[in-house]
Amino acid sequence: MSGIALSARGYKLQGRNTVDLSWSGATSTNVDIHRNGPVIVTTANNGFYTDSTGTRGPATYTYQVCNEGTQTCSNQVTVTF
Repeated sequence: MSGIALSARGYKLQGRNTVDLSWSGATSTNVDIHRNGPVIVTTANNGFYTDSTGTRGPATYTYQVCNEGTQTCSNQVTVTF
């Protein structure tokens, strides 16, 4: 168990799929946020990130947060629209 705990909340913003991610337990200055595998952004380890996916309609996204540049990662969380 890595100690990073991730949760996610999906909603529509102006019709676009948007996901709020929140996490705790990461120990690096920055974190890598993965969506469906690849890193989509490296951001400050402040416990919160909003992913504006830019997509509309049905979709499924699986997220994971990792200490920057490492394999120390959170649980995976799936959001379905």
